[in-house]
Amino acid sequence: MRRLIVGVDPGVTVGLAALSLNGVPVFVDSKRGWAFPDLIRAVSELGEPTIISSDVVPASEILERLSVSLNAVLFVPLISMGGEEKHQTAKDYVEGYGLKLKNAHEVDALAAAVKAYQHYRNKFEQVEARVNREGLKVSADDVKDLVVRGCTLKRAIHLLLRSGEKQASAVLRPIVPREEKMKTMIEELTERLTLEKERFKRLRATNEELRIRIKELKVEVSGLKERIGEIRGTQLAQIRREREYQRLEDEAGKLRGKLSACHGQLEDYRRRFDQMQRLRQLESQGRLVLLKPVEAFTENGLRRAFTLYNIKAGDSVLLLDPSGGGAATAETLAKRGVRTVVSKGSMAHQAQEVLTRYMTPVIPSKILEIEWIEGFPYVDAESLRKALKEAGKIEVARAFEEVKTILEDHRKEIEEG
Repeated sequence: MRRLIVGVDPGVTVGLAALSLNGVPVFVDSKRGWAFPDLIRAVSELGEPTIISSDVVPASEILERLSVSLNAVLFVPLISMGGEEKHQTAKDYVEGYGLKLKNAHEVDALAAAVKAYQHYRNKFEQVEARVNREGLKVSADDVKDLVVRGCTLKRAIHLLLRSGEKQASAVLRPIVPREEKMKTMIEELTERLTLEKERFKRLRATNEELRIRIKELKVEVSGLKERIGEIRGTQLAQIRREREYQRLEDEAGKLRGKLSACHGQLEDYRRRFDQMQRLRQLESQGRLVLLKPVEAFTENGLRRAFTLYNIKAGDSVLLLDPSGGGAATAETLAKRGVRTVVSKGSMAHQAQEVLTRYMTPVIPSKILEIEWIEGFPYVDAESLRKALKEAGKIEVARAFEEVKTILEDHRKEIEEG
């Protein structure tokens, strides 16, 4: 298992970065809602962590739990890393190793891992030099692991040579003297000051460039103002003319639109007028018959139709809904003197008998071709005459059957008497 330095940026989205003990990137990724067991599994699949690193002080609880669960040393910088420092640190690795970082969580995780590596780099280089110089039959990473855990270089080599295998020592927290802590803090502050100085130099250079650009723009603006002053007089008159022209053009466009709408309405009225004339002509020639509509076969429905359509004797009517009619409503309609009743649906038997008694024929609408024109139903006169003739035959046949039935009943009564 390779030894790792693991940087972690905890939160809703967890950033994770792993370096070898030589500082080479092994893994960088981030995931939303990364559960603690899954995080341990992901790190364990990469290798055996020697250091779990944080980029801020104090380290979060999840990093402490992670270091304990993975038997790794928790590295916390003396001073929390600033945003500029983290971005610069990650940028160097991105450029050096061709990494692609997707978000700020991966930047923070990588910066934390690199910070830990930089802290131990001198010791790691000493280990590499000693192992290579003396040709020791031990793993340099195992020696680095023990050194990080608090062993001296000499004791770490002694332990590994004696055992012939790496020692899975418990995590040790080396006691660092106050002077060494202060020295390390001064070094970190000096490094951060150097970064800030470089940033200040870049900002000052950019500021100087912007000042020069501002001067150039001011000269350019001054020239443009003079030019504007020269052409403004002639342009104002031209603008006024163009505005007036545009206003008149817009007004003319609106009037043309209104005129077009009026022409459309006029054509529609002409078409409807011609159609009405044709209907009146056909009606006067007896080729079309107007069916005056009755929406509901009730007393109220009849009164409304009588008033709205001026239904009078000799008219033909169209019952749009005959279901509500009975003997009384049928008698009201029959006494109006209508010539024909066209029914759109089944009519009550009582109503049918009343209309038959008043010699008012009832024709089903399905045997006629009714055409609605301008909101009124019309039917071909010849079709209506044929339907009336057929209805008359049916009525005569039905009357004959009734008379025949009556005679048969009368004959039986005489024979029985």
